[in-house]
Amino acid sequence: MQHAPTEGAAVADLWAECPDEARQAAERVVGSPANWQLMRRGSHGTAKWRVSGPGTQQVVVKAGAGQAADVVAREITVLAYMQSAGITATGYGDAQGLTSDYTAWLVRPWLTGLTTWSAFQAVRDGHPDVADYKRALTAAVDLCTAVGGLHQHGWVHGDLQPHHSVHMAGTRTVQLLGCTWAWAPELAPSSAYTGGLVHLVAPEVAAAAESPTRPVITSKSGDVYALAASLWWSATGDWPVNYAAAAIDPTAHTAAVLRRMIAARRLRISTTSVWPQLTELLREVLTADAVQRPTAFQLAQSLRRLM
Repeated sequence: MQHAPTEGAAVADLWAECPDEARQAAERVVGSPANWQLMRRGSHGTAKWRVSGPGTQQVVVKAGAGQAADVVAREITVLAYMQSAGITATGYGDAQGLTSDYTAWLVRPWLTGLTTWSAFQAVRDGHPDVADYKRALTAAVDLCTAVGGLHQHGWVHGDLQPHHSVHMAGTRTVQLLGCTWAWAPELAPSSAYTGGLVHLVAPEVAAAAESPTRPVITSKSGDVYALAASLWWSATGDWPVNYAAAAIDPTAHTAAVLRRMIAARRLRISTTSVWPQLTELLREVLTADAVQRPTAFQLAQSLRRLM
C-alpha cells in the first residue's frame, strides 16, 4: 500500500484512524497497490482520504473515532435511508458500519466534476466573460433544482454549502454532499445538529440552535436561505452577512455568539454591487421572512430569467 506524503506525527495519527476494514473495502474497489491521499480532517474530528489504484476507479474513505464516530454513523444512516427512498442526488455511496472499537467509516465513489464554488471561480476572480456568467448561472440553477428534488422527496438537507455540491462532468446532474444532518419524516433530526455553517444560517435556524430545545429542526425554507447564501458567497467571495458594517470581526467570536447576533437580526445583508442582477435577487431571499421565501424550484426559475 502506498501512502501519500506525510507531515509528521499528526498525519500518522490520522492514518491510524482509518480502520483495516475501511482500507480493505476501498482497495476491493480501486485495486492494489492503492495510493492513499489524506484530504483533511473535518470540523467534527473526522478524517477523509482519496484513494486511487491501478485503474480509473477512485473512492473517498471517511472515518471517525469516539465522538467523531457518531457523526460518520449518522451520515451512514442518512445515506441508507436516502438510497432506500430512491434519491439519486445523494444516494451515491456504499456505506459501511461500526467497528468493535467504535470507529465508524464509509466508502463512496470519488465524484468527477466541479463544485458550485469552483463553477463560480471566474466570477469571484473578477473580469468574467459571458461564458463565465453563463457557466455560473447554469450551476446555480442546477443546484437549486437538485435541492428542490430533495425537498420534493420530503427531505431537508440542513448543511447546504457551495463545497457540498458536485456538478457531474458532462451532465446537468448535481450530487449533494454533506448530508450528515439531513432528515425526513422517516428519520428524525439529529440532536447533535447545530444549524450548519454559521455564516450561511437563516435567522430562525440560528435562534433554534441557541435555544435549549433539542433537536434543532431546520426546514425547507431554512435550506433555501442557506442555498441563497451559498450562491452569494460563491459569486462574491464574501459572506452575505455584513459583518464589516457592524464593525464585527467574525473570526473573533464563537459560532454561538454569531448565531445569537444573526437570530436577533443585528447583522444586515451586504449591499455589495458585485453582479447586481444576481445579488439583488439573492438579497430578496435572504431578507424575506421564512414563510415568504421562495421554494428551491422557484429560486431556480428566477435564476433562469437571468440567463
